[in-house]
Amino acid sequence: MAAEQAYFPISELSTYHSRWLIRARVTQKGQLRSFASRTGGAQNQVFDCYLLDESGIEIRASFFGQMAEQNKDKIQQGKCFTLSRGNVRIANRQYNRSNHRYELVFDRDALIEEAADTSKIDTIKYSFTDLHALQSKAVPCTVDLVGVVTSFKPALAFTSREGKELVKREVVIADDTATSITVAIWGDRAKQEDKLFEGHPVVCFKNVSLREWQGGRSGSLWEAGAMQLRPANLPEAQRLEKW
Repeated sequence: MAAEQAYFPISELSTYHSRWLIRARVTQKGQLRSFASRTGGAQNQVFDCYLLDESGIEIRASFFGQMAEQNKDKIQQGKCFTLSRGNVRIANRQYNRSNHRYELVFDRDALIEEAADTSKIDTIKYSFTDLHALQSKAVPCTVDLVGVVTSFKPALAFTSREGKELVKREVVIADDTATSITVAIWGDRAKQEDKLFEGHPVVCFKNVSLREWQGGRSGSLWEAGAMQLRPANLPEAQRLEKW
């Protein structure tokens, strides 16, 4: 039986390593965006994603230009890939929500291949902030939250000022710091049946956009985020189930 390929751990990536091959799951993928070149030339394009490997560490990766065009459809959230021939640079904290000191850039000659799924890599990685601590965080920011659903509103369909058809549902969660927050969920998540939110289930939110609202904090979970109702095998969720 052949030995499994040795992959470089994401946790060890740094500017000191120029040659590496990683295997990772895409936990989040952003939309393709266009922007004007600094030199005033033709429009360029970029999309970013977050990669998680079996070391349990997540890193942000950005694909520019030709690499963005080649991989915009190939890279899909939830799937595993092998990636090499990218550049490592210091993370830009203005755009990067991972805890990794570095981030990856793929702008030319990158080698990206879909890999077989593996149970060694989690499907999602949370970095929870308790609800009491939210009150002192500088906003706007992005956070992962876990709490018990204490109340929720029916899904509401409306048209935005830009003419877009939107669906929104507000969910109030609380945790064992005796603090609560309202999180707005959108689109297909908001359209889910009311019964899923009944019975005070524990819910996890990933990448909630936090802002100040009427002297407190409120959150919105957009398309790029994730939501898990009644998650299994999460210590934070199990603690709240007993609360």
